[in-house]
Amino acid sequence: MKSKAQLVVEASLFWYFLKSQSLSFCIGFFHRIFAQVLAMNIFSALKRYLLVVVEALLCGPSYARFFYWSRNTRILDPDATWDRFTKLENRYIRGLFRHYPPAPMRQLLTTLYPKFRDRVKGIAYHYDISNDFYRLFLDRDYMLYTCADFLSGQDTIEVAQRQKADFILNLIDPQPGERILELGCGWGCMMKLIYEHTGDRDNLSGYTLSVEQKRFIDEAYGFNVELKDVVTTDYAPASWDKIYSIGCMEHVPKNQLLPLAQKLAAAIKPTGHLVHYFFCQMSAAPPAKMLVGGADVFPGVELATWQQHLDTFEQAGLRVAHHSIHDYRPTLRAWFERLVAHQIEAVELVGVRTYNRYLCYLAEAWRLFNDRDLLLMRFVLTRQDAPKVWVSPLYATDRTKSPVAQPEAVLQPA
Repeated sequence: MKSKAQLVVEASLFWYFLKSQSLSFCIGFFHRIFAQVLAMNIFSALKRYLLVVVEALLCGPSYARFFYWSRNTRILDPDATWDRFTKLENRYIRGLFRHYPPAPMRQLLTTLYPKFRDRVKGIAYHYDISNDFYRLFLDRDYMLYTCADFLSGQDTIEVAQRQKADFILNLIDPQPGERILELGCGWGCMMKLIYEHTGDRDNLSGYTLSVEQKRFIDEAYGFNVELKDVVTTDYAPASWDKIYSIGCMEHVPKNQLLPLAQKLAAAIKPTGHLVHYFFCQMSAAPPAKMLVGGADVFPGVELATWQQHLDTFEQAGLRVAHHSIHDYRPTLRAWFERLVAHQIEAVELVGVRTYNRYLCYLAEAWRLFNDRDLLLMRFVLTRQDAPKVWVSPLYATDRTKSPVAQPEAVLQPA
């Protein structure tokens, strides 16, 4: 006679079969579960798989899959992990992973997450893991943790990040004597490039919530970076010539986007401008795969849509002077491969579970951009009462091979 524990495991497997509608998928899942049950304590195994079932019911199979693999105490196989998250060939499985839970439930979950996960602590949770850990998979020259510009198939991550940095530098268009502020400073790369371009250190400032990144900037460059929340801090009116953010707006709650935009619009001089670089979701309801981001990868994050950002800019009294779309997929793939290449060092620094979580996160993020659930945007914004139209020096250079010149190329799924 079967034990009660065995019956519960079989029942959970049968539920998974009904939900996935894929016999081959369930056979593989069935085989993996019982192979591990034989090798593990039955109660530990039962607890793990019951948790998968509960998470799949409440938050969807994408959510449950991510946590099932990222919680693994054994180092994941990189090739299998990449394929597992980026290749869902069965149309029933693909549909289930994309559309369950239903849109209203996804919206509810992303609204509830910030109430239970503090946004400020979430930033520290992600960015303060270890500077040395990020150094393993980011580019060696700048440690840029944002989308690079791969303009050819031969570009390395170092070349692509330099091309992106030059692109952003052109958008900022810094001049000696101008007061320039960065919101969310990363490891200080853009501040370093601006200083090299202008030779003006005194007028360059930054706000960040990451203690580790501030420490890195203090030791490496000595720039004026303060531990401030860009959402709640006060900005003196007409006090800055340029304000820019690279991957910071994703951490701003949706209900704070307009108040922040209004403060920034008032903070720049009439002749100044803002540069915002961020990714956003395409539809009003968050993608099912994005639920993981607000729960574990970037706790407390609540993404807005591109339309919500545009409406916010207009309501805040800002005008779009430039916008462009860029392809995040090559960057995510490059980071994944470099992290795998430094597996031993990564595990020594942060442990197996954090290493596994980042493998799963980079692969899942690639799929989000490939499915067009997320979009990477760059904006230049001026005040609506600006005395003249701002024109970037970018347009005086040859960018014929840029993703900006060929936006259709970055929107095609692989």
